[in-house]
Amino acid sequence: MNKKALRLIDLGLHPVLLGSEGDDLKRPLHKGWQTAVYTPDEITRWPAQNNVGIRCGLQRDGCALIVFDFDEEAERIFPTWQWGVAQRFRQPLVIVASARGYHVYFFSEETFPGQTMAGRLVLVNGRRRLVKFIETLGQGRQVVAAGGRHPTGQRYRFLTDTGYGDIPQLSAADYQRLSALSRTFDERPSPPPPGHHKAAPAIAPDHLDGIHNCLDYARRHLGGPEQVERNGDIRFLGQGGLLLTADGRGWYSFSDDTGGGLADLVAWHRAVTKEM
Repeated sequence: MNKKALRLIDLGLHPVLLGSEGDDLKRPLHKGWQTAVYTPDEITRWPAQNNVGIRCGLQRDGCALIVFDFDEEAERIFPTWQWGVAQRFRQPLVIVASARGYHVYFFSEETFPGQTMAGRLVLVNGRRRLVKFIETLGQGRQVVAAGGRHPTGQRYRFLTDTGYGDIPQLSAADYQRLSALSRTFDERPSPPPPGHHKAAPAIAPDHLDGIHNCLDYARRHLGGPEQVERNGDIRFLGQGGLLLTADGRGWYSFSDDTGGGLADLVAWHRAVTKEM
């Protein structure tokens, strides 16, 4: 049995079954994992060799889990961020080192969505790519648990003498302070002031003919090979990490860190085509 997953249940956390090799080591295997509540009997049937993730957001005891994820340029950014946290938040941190960076765990009083706190936009082959420095993993996301294997072969491991039973509690004010600190590392252009956002352009009639959702639009106007993820989402290969929900109602671009509905997809596609 997968004892790691059982231990997470004992701690009041929601485990997620991940794969056992390659990129699947970081991917959920079961559909509906975002809301599933697994029992110990179900988890005893999970293979011991598989990685286990922890679902972020609302947990079994009513607390919400939020993880600050340090990825690109972590060795440059994380020590300074950690020092800044020590000046504002005098509790031991629960830190898990990954192959590329660090995960820092907190419980919060309310549920927060995940977002990119800091990063940099770069051009790769004429396309914009978002280099993520600090990202929060909130409701609807999951993180590989300590002890799991990274596709590189390295293990996720606790960096200090702490464990998941030591995750500190953040007040709403604490969360805002940590968010503000994280954004000081952001190198992206400042957003326009309130009231100056451009509305998404209307969809031309020729774009709507026979199109009912994002999936219809992507298949007609983007094309290319598709890959069905284990949770049912559909990835369009060669589009910079474009992922669409199985029902076609939503989409997300990992390269541009943006998403939304059908009108947003049309606007994004037009902007990308213009850039190219």
